[in-house]
Amino acid sequence: MPRAHGLAGRALGLAVATAVLCVPMATRAQRGPVRVALGELGASEGGPRTARALEAAIERALRDREDVRLVGAGRAQLVLRGSVVRLERRRVGRALEVRCEVSVIVADARGGSIRAMLRGRAGARGSDPTRLRANALRAAVRGALRPLAAHGRALARAR
Repeated sequence: MPRAHGLAGRALGLAVATAVLCVPMATRAQRGPVRVALGELGASEGGPRTARALEAAIERALRDREDVRLVGAGRAQLVLRGSVVRLERRRVGRALEVRCEVSVIVADARGGSIRAMLRGRAGARGSDPTRLRANALRAAVRGALRPLAAHGRALARAR
């Protein structure tokens, strides 16, 4: 009887060792970049020019990441739709401050089910209004897309 327990223990140990060694390799293989496409992008503040700047900022932010690949709608797992919700400019002392807020909806590419709603806010101070708008928008987009790194794979799988 003790010999049987010894064999069973070794078999169990071998099974656990195999799982510990093999599962991470399989998991890594499944962790390829999430394929993302851009959907409708708009701007309730700033008009079509701001919507185009939002598109450029999102494309740039996604290209700089290894966990996400920007693809066409036919190959995408997720679709990002977004809007510039707020874009304010005001004087702070002698400087100019631009505050920007964006909203991004992450949806399933097939069926359109909403997976997440992300928001990002940022501000920039200086003297050049064009540069400040661009910097605030880019920072707001990066802030909104930050959770995509931690949850992108889970969002794409959660069908």
